[in-house]
Amino acid sequence: MDNRKKKKAKNERPMGGYTPRHISFDEVAVPQVNEPMPVCSICGKNIETIADAISEADGSFSHFDCVIAKIREQEKVSENETVSYIGHGTFAVLYKDEDGKFVIKTRIQYESKESYDAMKKYVEGTKI
Repeated sequence: MDNRKKKKAKNERPMGGYTPRHISFDEVAVPQVNEPMPVCSICGKNIETIADAISEADGSFSHFDCVIAKIREQEKVSENETVSYIGHGTFAVLYKDEDGKFVIKTRIQYESKESYDAMKKYVEGTKI
């Protein structure tokens, strides 16, 4: 048996193929976002997370859950129906048919593109 140690080549990687490297990056200034805390136009409490808010037609904001409750009351949603957000500012009253599939009973366009865009502009304006 040969007891001589093999000399590693300079470009040979250690077992596993990982070669540790030291990388440095220049510091990047990241804009600080101060979470806006508007008051919910439905319940009157602060909205602590703006991502959970829905913009209203008058430019105010409401909690997502408050909007669901408001729609549930306005549409007189029964026990076998539910209110769900279906995208692009639209909610729907849904029920399950005899096959167990959800069916849209009513669509409610709640948030307009203009009010959503105004909300985005408002949030962007809070960055420092």
